[in-house]
Amino acid sequence: MKKVVFIMLFLFTLLIFNGCSEKTYVLSRSVNEIECVEIVLAENSFEYEVVKTLSEAEKDSFLEQLLTIEFDRYYIGDPMSINGTAIKITYQNGDYEMICHYWAEYVRDGEAYSIRRSCDVDEFNELLNNFYK
Repeated sequence: MKKVVFIMLFLFTLLIFNGCSEKTYVLSRSVNEIECVEIVLAENSFEYEVVKTLSEAEKDSFLEQLLTIEFDRYYIGDPMSINGTAIKITYQNGDYEMICHYWAEYVRDGEAYSIRRSCDVDEFNELLNNFYK
């Protein structure tokens, strides 16, 4: 019985510490490896239309603002897909991340990997509107 209680306390503590983890979006690769940042209209991570490619000056400001938005990580629920207005961050090696307000994916070698992060839709849209002119 003590063992069960100990395991439950350990799991509860782990859950609490996990809830206190980083609340900003964590890029899959270094900022130095980013080749370009685009705003896209996406059907999914593979089918999208580029609406705007950010200039170098816009890219730095955009990333700075993106990394201040609070993103929550969630663990429960079915995997979703990118859809609608999203951010596409392309790295020098050709990999890219697609980020929308409720989901993100990292695409490598034609395969998408889920990143279970979401943020406030209004904050996300405000960021996009600041750069989509």
